[in-house]
Amino acid sequence: MTKNVLYCGDNLEILATMEKESVNLIYIDPPFFSNRHYEIIWGDEAEIRSFEDRWEGGINVYIDWMKERVMELHRVLKPTGSMYLHCDWHAGHYLKVMMDEIFGHNNFRNEIVWCYETAGKSKKHFSRKHDTLLFYSVSKDWVFNYRAVAVPRKRGKHMRVGVDKNGREYEEKTDRRTGKVYRWYFDEGRLPLDYWTDIPFMNREETQRLGYPT
Repeated sequence: MTKNVLYCGDNLEILATMEKESVNLIYIDPPFFSNRHYEIIWGDEAEIRSFEDRWEGGINVYIDWMKERVMELHRVLKPTGSMYLHCDWHAGHYLKVMMDEIFGHNNFRNEIVWCYETAGKSKKHFSRKHDTLLFYSVSKDWVFNYRAVAVPRKRGKHMRVGVDKNGREYEEKTDRRTGKVYRWYFDEGRLPLDYWTDIPFMNREETQRLGYPT
């Protein structure tokens, strides 16, 4: 496969042309088993863009469709590779079991919850306002780029702030029981938690929107 190229088509067919263990990282945002038809009128020429997320035969048909593709995705991942699957409440639990089967439950790394605020709140149940990202690795030797995903470290009220001999600012605390000193540097940031509340849902006027119905 050529780098820096966008391939348009059925991913199952394209994956079949890819070499085994040739990919470092995969993120997929598949249909969510919402049983809805999505449609949007886009652009000055009123172009209709739509897709169907209805599955005749129910959840088993959907999971079989997903499993066939995830098996190919697993095949092309390197031993140090990893994968993120984006889903929500419609089928997330079924997808978790399917991913455990293919990747192995010991290679499950995180369930990341993306929380957001949108309109449309029910009065019959708690509002469904989060998506889920299932993070798996191929093996125990996966690559995780800590620095690439770090976020700025906030100053803690219970921490002591200092500057080392190289001029790097840090905060630290001492464990009262063991006497061990823990130090964190501000310029390294910190690893995000497994629930995200700082990424807002894009509104209809957002320039990043490209006309896809969802």
